Amino acid sequence: MWYWIVMFILIAGSIGMLGVSFKSIKKNKAMAAAQSGRERRRRQRAHDDEDEEEYELPQRRRRRPEPEEAEEPPRHHRKKRRQWKIILEDIDSWDKYSFTFYDTVGIGRGKDGSLYEKYLPITGDGRVSKIHCAIIHRGDKLYLKDEGSRNGTYLNGERIDRPVMVQRDDIIGVGETRLEIQRILRESE
Repeated sequence: MWYWIVMFILIAGSIGMLGVSFKSIKKNKAMAAAQSGRERRRRQRAHDDEDEEEYELPQRRRRRPEPEEAEEPPRHHRKKRRQWKIILEDIDSWDKYSFTFYDTVGIGRGKDGSLYEKYLPITGDGRVSKIHCAIIHRGDKLYLKDEGSRNGTYLNGERIDRPVMVQRDDIIGVGETRLEIQRILRESE
């Protein structure tokens, strides 16, 4: 008799604890969604305040000028280009990708990323376009730009239709692959 009473109390306590745990998980997810919505609106307002220029990728295959044609600016007027370093992590497979670049990092299913300075091939996801999206720099910020992909590019769960600024902890969605931005570093002057 006592055995069944103790078992009933243990089972009821376990069910109660599971219910409280699920309720707190649901509450935390709702709070995170609300917070990401506020962050998204803040980022959108910041983006809308900036000029609405269209961003173009730099041409990779240019004819080099002949030495007699080239005009070198004086050394003291040359602006030093600074490098970026970005570390991405595939949320599902935990693979990490690190890129050091000046201008662009392309992401796609194709094996040839010659249009970009650096390229991340995602070969295991059939929903990723051959040339899906790119991370580009403009000024002192990095932007995520969809490259006309069929299934779209997502930033923190929202589809993007123009370049959107990215920052640490953002999640880039391409096909069924989700890449979290672990770190963004900029070379100091």
